[in-house]
Amino acid sequence: MLSDLWHTSAFARWRMKKMASTPASEETRREALEQLLASFRAGELTSLDGVTSPVAKAIVAIHGERPFEMHSTWILSPQDWRCPCCGRDKVEISRLGSKGQILAKLVVHHDHMGEAIAREFSAAFSAEGTAHPQTEGQALIDRIGSAFSAYEPVLICEDCNNADPSAKQDLGLPTFFSFSVGQLKQFIQPRPHVPHTLDLSKARAVWLAAQPAYELRMKIIRAVSRAAATNEHWYEPHPRRSIAVPVLGDPRAPSIYSWLQEWVGLDAVVKALGPQPGLHRPDRAKWRKGTFRRASPVPANYLPLLLSRPDVADSWNEVASDWCCAVCGRTKDAQVYIGPKGQMLFRTCVTSRAPAWRRQRICNHCRAVIMSLKEEVTDALGMRPQDSYAHVSPEEVRNIIVVRPHSPHQIRPVEASALVDLVIGRALRDEVGEWMDDGED
Repeated sequence: MLSDLWHTSAFARWRMKKMASTPASEETRREALEQLLASFRAGELTSLDGVTSPVAKAIVAIHGERPFEMHSTWILSPQDWRCPCCGRDKVEISRLGSKGQILAKLVVHHDHMGEAIAREFSAAFSAEGTAHPQTEGQALIDRIGSAFSAYEPVLICEDCNNADPSAKQDLGLPTFFSFSVGQLKQFIQPRPHVPHTLDLSKARAVWLAAQPAYELRMKIIRAVSRAAATNEHWYEPHPRRSIAVPVLGDPRAPSIYSWLQEWVGLDAVVKALGPQPGLHRPDRAKWRKGTFRRASPVPANYLPLLLSRPDVADSWNEVASDWCCAVCGRTKDAQVYIGPKGQMLFRTCVTSRAPAWRRQRICNHCRAVIMSLKEEVTDALGMRPQDSYAHVSPEEVRNIIVVRPHSPHQIRPVEASALVDLVIGRALRDEVGEWMDDGED
């Protein structure tokens, strides 16, 4: 499947000759990308896809000349790939989006047992009132999640992936249950160029057949000590001699093609072969708009749970017990928060040497505000500051936030908008040092 990148194309022959005599550098990476694109345009490379490939041309012939919304997984997977769930090829998978764009989307479908066991571990830790760090227990939880998965992560089309949460919502199924490829096949009704129709009666039958195994998994998760004694199994392996996620650069793809990252760079390949930016421009001002959800309260015995994760424990122990954030003034305890997967988190960072900052230590939530401000200004100007902190002062950041314990900061929208305008004005007057052309980043 990937022999064209390895030895049969002009790009491959150039690579073999060049790698034997020249170390990788920015110049050779640019040359490698040019050679790769030349082979791609000549039709020699079918292990990659893009907006000018024969597949894309066939898609345009069906849907008309429209902009593509194309995932990197589409670009970095073969042109002749077929979804292992619905059986459609890339041309058949393509369809029009709500804005008239051509959707070309592939998704890595995965089970959610890792999230389930992480949440159950945290809940048990709190309920039992454990008073000491359980580092080994945390390490076990981190490793064992995949053992409860019903299937390996596998590349499927977005319509098949969407069928999973859609059926679960319609049937009121548990949060952590996920249909496997083999199960999805039993109730999806695929057709070219449209989302799947779901046979919910068949989906319910699939769930009822899977329910005992799911409940057994959840029972074992709540009492992991019983796992070794059970002979039940729920694992659906991907077929042998096939690649579950044939996306270049994915850790599950063949590692022998790691040179593509070294010599060309996968981001450069995706940018060069994919649609040009502009169809869905991100809203860089989103960070200062809308409502701000308060995070969940942390349990009374949060500290031993937090210290059970070595990386988070290192962050906690790195600062003194009486340390407070240099911007928001919160104590260590007030900065602890529950992450999106139910894990206990605490992060800090050291700022730059800019005169207003002088390498002060701040909390993760203050840094997030500063980085969001920087990205909005960068997007507005097309220039990126060489120093992420020099464009603003601690006092100015403090004036636009509403400080809350155990939670990201709420933003004062009027004050934040004024600060964005102020920083843009500084950049235009070059008051904060050199700004460099942001290019396409």
